Amino acid sequence: MKKIELLIFGVLLIGLASAESEEIEIHAMSFNIRLGVADDGPNHWDLRKELVFDVLRDHQPDVVGLQEAWKIQIDALNAAFPEFGMIGRSRQEDPEKGEWCPILYRKDKFEVVSEGTFWLSDNPEKEGTMSWGNSIPRICTWGRFKDKNTGRTFFLYNTHFDHQSQASREKSAVLCRERIAARKPGDEAAIFMGDLNAGEGNLANKTLGESLRDTFGELHPEVKLRGTFGGWKGRSDGNRIDYIYVTSKGWKIVEAAILRDHSIDNRYPSDHYPVNARLILE
Repeated sequence: MKKIELLIFGVLLIGLASAESEEIEIHAMSFNIRLGVADDGPNHWDLRKELVFDVLRDHQPDVVGLQEAWKIQIDALNAAFPEFGMIGRSRQEDPEKGEWCPILYRKDKFEVVSEGTFWLSDNPEKEGTMSWGNSIPRICTWGRFKDKNTGRTFFLYNTHFDHQSQASREKSAVLCRERIAARKPGDEAAIFMGDLNAGEGNLANKTLGESLRDTFGELHPEVKLRGTFGGWKGRSDGNRIDYIYVTSKGWKIVEAAILRDHSIDNRYPSDHYPVNARLILE
């Protein structure tokens, strides 16, 4: 009887080890969708939200980090995509006001283990705080996700650095790098994404690059037209300011792209292009 029990226990352990070592493919996207309360005339949210929805439908990401998402946009996305769960909160105390940096995830594929939001300031746990010359609060939302099929887990961080203060961008990069390094368990793979408002040579990106891998930069060092801010005009020049980074270990980068494939009659989903990466969690 004991031999049978030991045999069953051994089989269960082998099965568990096999699941925990099984590779997972994750299609990640970062997308600044331009705040829906802006007076953008022909580019107002109500006139382009279907284009935003088309991006998600056509590219079928597993996880998405949004920037400049306001509550009216979040409500519209939740209604249009019931297959996605969402974590996050406003940078303001009032959830109806201010930007969110929410993370969308496929509910059939992942479940949330833990989540949170911290402020890019000297007092990251105090809501609404600003310290480094930015005129509006900035946040980073994070989640730890569990793959339902294998039980494997990973972290995802989504943020939007300040558009005016270089000091804020540099210190935000240091804070985010420190938070990622302090994650528990510390050996678990992580994705870091967002609109960093910083070109590739900016010190903020150099700071992040000390411990993280730039997915697009690693796969496409030769690409010359790298701009991710189209400004409603379809531009591809200028700086790449939207990024998907991964931790140095645990990931195979299969694909990375700047998605400029959605426009109708010169109307674009946003003034930024979404960026994506296909990743293998090894």
